[in-house]
Amino acid sequence: MQIVEQIKEWSAEVLEPSVFVVDIEFKPGGSKLLILIDSDGPLTIEQCRSLNRHLSSKLDESDFGETPYLLEVSSPGVDRPLKLTRQYAKHIGRELKVLLKAKTELLGKLIELNETSMKLHLKDKKKAYLAKEPIIKEIVFEDIEEAFVQVSFN
Repeated sequence: MQIVEQIKEWSAEVLEPSVFVVDIEFKPGGSKLLILIDSDGPLTIEQCRSLNRHLSSKLDESDFGETPYLLEVSSPGVDRPLKLTRQYAKHIGRELKVLLKAKTELLGKLIELNETSMKLHLKDKKKAYLAKEPIIKEIVFEDIEEAFVQVSFN
């Protein structure tokens, strides 16, 4: 079993159903093993710490690799794109920057979500979200290259 699949299996042993693995980054011969997790609600430091301890123990038992490595368990952070459709739900009402596979970039508030698509209230260049006739765009998840939650300091 490859290490990525093994880590997903070990993670499922300790994570609550509301917490899930988003991505695993490891390059053979590299010195860092990065596990990114997210949650349907707020993600706590304790959830990251608990998974880190569990994975560290499992990796030690399995004698993972010949060279020293750094294990890091973290939330994806705002600089990383949303990878799983499950991540979008907690961002309803927030602004997203979406790059489509067709290389079109959209900016708007996430207003609705289902299993296959989402709806964005597109931001007007002059009136922001206060235009008399809002432009609502439905986007199929398969058409998305990357989507980032935009940080607001208001």
